[in-house]
Parts: sequence; C-alpha cells; structure tokens
Amino acid sequence: MNSSLNPTRRRVLFALGALPLAARALAAPQKPAEIGMLEAINQAGRQRMLSQRMAKLYAQQLRGVREADARGLLADSMALFDKQLQTLREFAARKNAPELIQTYEQLATRWLDYRRVVGTPASNDGLKTVAALNEQVLALANQGTLQLEALHGGSLGKLVNIAGRQRMLSQRMSKFYFFSVTGVNTPEVSKGLDAARKEFVAAMQTLKMAPENTKDTESWIKLAETQWMFFDDALRGNAKQHEQAYLENNVAVSSENILQVMDKLTGLYATLS
Repeated sequence: MNSSLNPTRRRVLFALGALPLAARALAAPQKPAEIGMLEAINQAGRQRMLSQRMAKLYAQQLRGVREADARGLLADSMALFDKQLQTLREFAARKNAPELIQTYEQLATRWLDYRRVVGTPASNDGLKTVAALNEQVLALANQGTLQLEALHGGSLGKLVNIAGRQRMLSQRMSKFYFFSVTGVNTPEVSKGLDAARKEFVAAMQTLKMAPENTKDTESWIKLAETQWMFFDDALRGNAKQHEQAYLENNVAVSSENILQVMDKLTGLYATLS
C-alpha cells in the first residue's frame, strides 16, 4: 500500500462515512485454538474498546443519531464481546495463569450486569447505569490486557496494547461527547474527554516512532492520522456554524471510521514476529 495520502484518497477514505455503519464490521476474532499471545492481547484490548463503544451507541440512540445503525452496531458489539470473552477465558485456562483466570471470571460477572442494561431499549435512567457500569467493565478488560502483555514480555506485546488502546480511546472520546449532549455533562465527562484526547495524540507519536514498524503499519498510521483530523474536528464542532444534528452525525461517523483504521493497525502488529 502506498504510504502517501493524496487528496482523492483522503476524500475516498472519509466517504466511508456515507455507508451504513452497520455494514462495516470489525475483524472477526480467530478460533480459540488458533490464537497466540499477541492475538490474545489484541482481543483483550478490543474488549476495552467494546465497553466504550456500547456506551457510546446507547447514548447515540437516545439522541436519535443514525439510530438504526447504532442498534445494529450495539447488537454486533455485544455478540463480539461474548465471543471474545469465551476465547480469552479458555486461553487463560490453557496458560494456567491464576491471576488472569480470576480477572476474566470477574469480567464475566460484571459483563452480565452491563449486558442486561445495554441490551434493553435506551432510556435516560438506563444511561445513568451505563455511565457507571461501562467504567467497571473497562477497568477489568484493561487489567486483563495488561496481564497478557506482561506474560508476553516483549516489545510487540506492548505495541499491540498501545495500538489497541487507541481503539478504546476513539470510542471513549465519542462516548463522552454523546454523554454530554444527552445531559450527562458532569466535570468528569469534560475532563475525561480532554484526557483521552491528549493520550491519543501522545500514543500516535509512540506508534510512529516504533522501530518494529513495517511499510504496511506505517501506511495505516498515516491513515489513522488523517482520520484523527476528521474525528477531532467533529468533536470540536461549532454549533454556531452547523446544526447540532449535523455535528452529532459527524462524531458518530468519524468515530467509527477511525476505529476501523486502528483495528486494522492493531491486527497488523499482532501478526508481526
């Protein structure tokens, strides 16, 4: 893939947003027997992202933004979380790692609570519960990812974790945005959005400088940087210049676009050796 980004290519990439969001699925995880440690880190990190994506999509439905797409993506996200959780629990058992096994037992319990809420029609009361539970699921999913990275002990494991965390941060920022416009505009929401934005920018620099990069990963990093410009512009959109519905649609679309690119990049890192 050519690492340069000409204007035509940029327009084509952002035009992904014109497609129905539900038509664009994340990469399906491999079967449990096939995964190695790097793929385990990839899937564990994707669980972090899904915790934030589901909260975003729940709030997005309340706003009536691409509502049908949001429902479809939420259902897909729940199914993917279920599948990866089973894979990771089986992987932890095969590795005979007691702390990792315990983490995924705890995550399975907390996930049941979260699943019950995000699987029901969106409501203002439900959003309050989602706002609390998504953070608990995220914390346990992150704990499992870090434990797997430590078991791997190599630089590639760290890269898969960092790239995978970028997926989560994209959804975390859009979650905070939709929380804010639905009325959950506490100081923690604005601070969380700012902190996630700063972490995302710093981590992109880390990925750019990684000596393990290949031509393929460098190309996808460039694509991610382009999508970040679109996404950041959407998050900072000015309601005085555009209708609020237009701004919210931009956040919904651009958050999914950058997620697709970062998921691909993370998968590439997970295949390096």
